[in-house]
Amino acid sequence: MSLKLADYLFTGPFAIDTTEVRANQPPVVYAIVAKGGPPWAPVFRVVDIGASSDAGVRFADHPRRGDWTAGPGETLGVYLFPMPRSKFSAADRERIAAHLRSQYDPPRGIVA
Repeated sequence: MSLKLADYLFTGPFAIDTTEVRANQPPVVYAIVAKGGPPWAPVFRVVDIGASSDAGVRFADHPRRGDWTAGPGETLGVYLFPMPRSKFSAADRERIAAHLRSQYDPPRGIVA
């Protein structure tokens, strides 16, 4: 499944506790998203947005992992937007993550 945040198409959801972006994979901008509501009309809430370093990221060990909580009837997942080093720098990833944080205001941001 895909989720569009602003003009960026993220893939997911992936399980937070088992998902990892390794150093030999393209770095990503990631979104931690809570999905709730009925199956025919789901509601997506942005819990956190960030950017991986060139060294990668293991979401189970993320410093903010304890802050990622689902509300009643919600499930959490991580969505990824790959940004290959050949086209994007770490500054580009951080810039896009900051733009998305300002637009969606995690952890309250509802995806419309």
